[in-house]
Amino acid sequence: MQESEKYLQALIDGDNKIILDIYNRFHPKIQVFILRNNGRHEDVQDVFHDALMYLIMKHRESPLQIASFEAYLFTICKNIWRSTLKNKKEWVMKDGVLPLVNKEDSLATFTIEQKHLEFYQEKFQLLSDNCKEILSIYFNGMSYEEIMKDLSYNSINVVRQRVYKCRAKVVQLIKADFRYKKQA
Repeated sequence: MQESEKYLQALIDGDNKIILDIYNRFHPKIQVFILRNNGRHEDVQDVFHDALMYLIMKHRESPLQIASFEAYLFTICKNIWRSTLKNKKEWVMKDGVLPLVNKEDSLATFTIEQKHLEFYQEKFQLLSDNCKEILSIYFNGMSYEEIMKDLSYNSINVVRQRVYKCRAKVVQLIKADFRYKKQA
């Protein structure tokens, strides 16, 4: 049994020994990430717990095939934390105070967002290596000029066209999928 399968099954079965191993191995990395990104120790516990609950729900829905449990868990925690920060920022901007948050609504919203992210990532993997590279660095905030220099393109216009074509390709792949058509 792969490590990922072992951890997922332990979460489903409530195997305290292996769940403790999950906490001991992966919690510190999540803690460092959240504390470095405006979080508190209480936030770490909430995010980690929510991520484990998400994994349980997702795995019960349909068995997950995860290459790296650690990477998958970290990505889920990171996405939950970013969503939490975004929601806090929006509420602080509106009222100047933080509201009480309904955890079930928050987890449901995250679940939907995570499914959309996974759907996008699935289609992203179908792109050419060049498109994956250029979109990855573009979405990580690199300017057209920096991309031009980094990837040795002739002009900024060529970079713009390439980004546009790659984005159009991923949109085309998404729209062609029956799951997209079902929701539209």
